[in-house]
Amino acid sequence: MANYSEYFQAVLRPSTPNLAEEFFALDGRYSNFRKETFARYLCGDRYPALTQRLQAWQGEGNGGRLFLPAFPRLPDQGEPKGYLELYDGGADRLPFSFDNPILEEAFHAHYQEILDQFRRSRGRTEESIVRNFAVKLFYWIDCCFPRLFVDTRRIGASPKFVCGGPVKLPEYLFLCLLFRMGCDVLYVSGEQDVQVQDSQLLQLSVLVREETPAPPRQ
Repeated sequence: MANYSEYFQAVLRPSTPNLAEEFFALDGRYSNFRKETFARYLCGDRYPALTQRLQAWQGEGNGGRLFLPAFPRLPDQGEPKGYLELYDGGADRLPFSFDNPILEEAFHAHYQEILDQFRRSRGRTEESIVRNFAVKLFYWIDCCFPRLFVDTRRIGASPKFVCGGPVKLPEYLFLCLLFRMGCDVLYVSGEQDVQVQDSQLLQLSVLVREETPAPPRQ
């Protein structure tokens, strides 16, 4: 099997004032297995209008677009038990699979990398803490991957994911997983940036802030 690292490179595109508009206008930024868009867009007063636009946008095209106004919360009962059993079953068990072996290899490798980044950023390696984080990842994978990766054989599908709401370390690492799997990722908010203190992790995305027009001179 070909090594996935020969095919996948997540390379950030430099921040530009028009990056957010280009996110919508372009059909993915995918060239020679390089993904370029993972941005945090603080749009100020434009946020309400933008969320309305996003609701319509995700229904356009042939799938592969998803907008979450906020990350879904893990249910208190039922599903968590299944995810715990999946996690305890070993590293090879994930709640989604790709029919393309290169994508499948990349998925497993990036999942392990995300767990390692969580351990490093939190500075905690207790199994119970890592397990709780993995269960959240499994739930979000279950909710989002089938709607984004509608063709599990195609490497160059370029799905697009947009989210709002509070984003802390677990949610941000899920965005990193999506980006590494070839998904264009955009976080949108009025003024509040992601609540992540790890500067190394923040360098994995670019910040785009809407400029507030200066008041007219009297």
